Amino acid sequence: MGTYAPGSYPHMLADQTNRQQGTTIQSVHYRGEAPMWLDVASGQLQIAVGSFQAFNAVSTRGVRAIGVTGSYRSPKLPDVPTLTEQGNTEKLVTLEGGLPLVAPAGTPEAVLKRMADEAVAWSNTDKAAKLRETFAIPNKPKNLAATRKDWEAEVPVWIKLAVDLGIKLD
Repeated sequence: MGTYAPGSYPHMLADQTNRQQGTTIQSVHYRGEAPMWLDVASGQLQIAVGSFQAFNAVSTRGVRAIGVTGSYRSPKLPDVPTLTEQGNTEKLVTLEGGLPLVAPAGTPEAVLKRMADEAVAWSNTDKAAKLRETFAIPNKPKNLAATRKDWEAEVPVWIKLAVDLGIKLD
């Protein structure tokens, strides 16, 4: 199974599946999604997990979606069931990926709030809507308080999974 980097979500998913289901999925780490998806399309890999946009680039080359991660179906792949719908009950498959805006430790609170407010405001533009549509991202950025609340709930889950699986960066 291709992963777009050591320690990435697909790497964790493969390791967790091996432990929970007794499979022997071998992770093959790439530097990014493009080379990974090309190897899936050419038959070098049997399976991969990645973004809709990168998958879509090879979807006409005999690669098909068999499951969606997260808690809801992709708006771009509405007929493809989630892994949870297919019987996988592990917390990892329901976690939502996120691309939060971050700043160095010690950044003043006023600056963080302003950056978050600007990101939320930008998310309401036509350009942002088109970008979300292109990448099949159904949700918008949240304000600083909501983002922190999400992180407080989800980051410990991600860290525990990584520690439990023994995932280390090379």
